[in-house]
Amino acid sequence: MKLFRSPFFIFVFTFMFFSLGSFYIAFYPPDEPKYVDAALRMIEHSNYIIPFFNCHIRFDKPILYYLELVIPFKLFGVDYMLKTGHDPFGIIEYAAKIPSIISGSLEALYIYMISIYLFNDKKAAANSVIAYLSIGFFIYLTRAVYPDMSLIFFETAGIYYFLREKYIIGWVFIALAFLTKGPVGIVSVGFTYLLYLWIVKKSSGLNEFLSLPNILGIMVFLLISSPWYIEMYRLYRALFFKKFFLYHNIERFTGKAHQHPHSIFYYIPITLIVTYLWWPYLKELYTNINFKNPIDKFLLLWSGWILLFFSISANKLPHYIAPAFIPIAIIAGKYSDKLHTKKAGLLFFIIELTIAAGLSIYCYQQHLYKLIPVISTGFLILSLINLKKEIPVKIIFIKTIILTLTLITVLYIFESYRITKKVWITYTQTHIPIAFYRLNDQSIIAYTRQCIKEFKNPSKLPENYLILTKKKYLKTLPFKFKLILTGREKGKKLALIKKI
Repeated sequence: MKLFRSPFFIFVFTFMFFSLGSFYIAFYPPDEPKYVDAALRMIEHSNYIIPFFNCHIRFDKPILYYLELVIPFKLFGVDYMLKTGHDPFGIIEYAAKIPSIISGSLEALYIYMISIYLFNDKKAAANSVIAYLSIGFFIYLTRAVYPDMSLIFFETAGIYYFLREKYIIGWVFIALAFLTKGPVGIVSVGFTYLLYLWIVKKSSGLNEFLSLPNILGIMVFLLISSPWYIEMYRLYRALFFKKFFLYHNIERFTGKAHQHPHSIFYYIPITLIVTYLWWPYLKELYTNINFKNPIDKFLLLWSGWILLFFSISANKLPHYIAPAFIPIAIIAGKYSDKLHTKKAGLLFFIIELTIAAGLSIYCYQQHLYKLIPVISTGFLILSLINLKKEIPVKIIFIKTIILTLTLITVLYIFESYRITKKVWITYTQTHIPIAFYRLNDQSIIAYTRQCIKEFKNPSKLPENYLILTKKKYLKTLPFKFKLILTGREKGKKLALIKKI
């Protein structure tokens, strides 16, 4: 894959590749709409310091990712399109995903540069980029309205500049990571670099920490990152400290905040899923790794400590461990040309045919008939590629493209079943306010630009409102209503109604 030895080609290809599937697909609740709505409210009120969602201050995350969204929102006139209900090309969604697309493309460049620095091998570096593209997390996060891809890019860039002992630049990226998702950005870069010093350089790290460039870098970090935190503390005092640092960082880690509690083994199946395209080669890849080589050991421990850290954390989401797969991609790139497994081809031909059949049956049972030909065709092509006589890294690259296109097509077709945009269009045409009944759909809030209240008691539902609820609750309503729309969201059947 010689083209991936050019940094210019890497950026252009990955930008175009990550742009595929980034148009039109409505924001998925609960998190994507929160970032969108908060950024739009910043534009609306010319307040670029305090994020709000649904008329409440949002202390969950720092400010930088919201500001990243503000730029494309202003550039493409997203607020105007949302208010008028006109967006035939899906620019609203694409604008929201541009920060992740750019971060994902720059991430590919830094993976290439770290691999060059560690191995001095352009071929291995090019293969590392392909490995990065093939990991499930990055197929998803580069097309999502989450701060995680920005965070991963800032962390990787920070690690790269620390490895090169360019501490001031490294601290700039740590500051950006700290402004994206808080203390995890400092911990991730700092501990990873310490591992490098201990394992590869055989250094305690004390001399590097006390060096003048590093001290200057810390000062630069404080100059960049501290003003927003200081201003938020000045405005909200203990409430900001309690909500942001204690609740969303410490208490979520320790389990005192029960947001996403899962077992310590939660990430084992997640890891298997996101490395699916590498399954035929994992055993041979493992046997090729040189566990006595300091660089191999560093890369494995870089990945391992992140997996351990988030496994110990009481609250877990799948994408929390995505940074652990950056060093995995780098080490996979190093050894991918040594893989020659052929026996797995026929096995995975059968496995992917079975997956196609299983998913098709599920879609039929769920009455999602439009998805069946796409899924069956996509996985049939994937299965046939297993029989192709080609080196593994090329097989993985081709399967990455096919799998991504299949998933994107599924999402586009599934969009026709979703209710979100239909509710948005109805609202822009009627301007009738919306209320939720025993439901809280954050996407509707972002698209309609309303602050929407959820009601638990049907007798308190306001008159002259559109009411969005689960379809199963319609039989329990104590009043007559007109059914306006039905659709799906997050696996639930929803209905939009109006009292009559």
